[in-house]
Amino acid sequence: MQQGVISMKIIYSIIFTLFGLAILGLIFIYSGLFNVGAMHQDTGITKWVLNTTRDNSVDSRIKDIKVPELEDTTMLKIGFTHYKEMCQSCHGAPGEEETELAKGLNPPAPNLAKYGDKIPPREIFWVTKNGIRMTGMPAWGKTHSDKKIWAMVAAIRELPQTSPSKYNSYAEIPDDDNPNKK
Repeated sequence: MQQGVISMKIIYSIIFTLFGLAILGLIFIYSGLFNVGAMHQDTGITKWVLNTTRDNSVDSRIKDIKVPELEDTTMLKIGFTHYKEMCQSCHGAPGEEETELAKGLNPPAPNLAKYGDKIPPREIFWVTKNGIRMTGMPAWGKTHSDKKIWAMVAAIRELPQTSPSKYNSYAEIPDDDNPNKK
């Protein structure tokens, strides 16, 4: 009987502790203490929690994605065209300086013109298709087919080895693929 009383005390202590933590969490949320401004840089545990959550979330969703052949010239041209239209202002381009838009992002967008070949194709595809909440990264899967997203992946993987002139010649919008064509 005494053992039952001890376990009930432990259960009540756990419940009371969890309730207290929930109340403290709500007080923090409603207090306005957390600075959500993009000028404020997260440090320490906040940065670790956000980055670790993002990385593990993406990693858990990309395992079964099948990567198609990405070296096709037509695919690259389509990919560079869409990249220039929708990605360049945040993620950079060969020979271009960081834009004012990119400088204002928090967290900063990865410079794909420098590091696009370091990111696994599955990850680029998933992030491009689904976006990342609260980062400024939109979900292009709402407006683009998987085929066009894979074309952007091909272009992103090629960016670090691409000269500015080659990039600009590839990134001309062909009439049959112009997203703004009526």
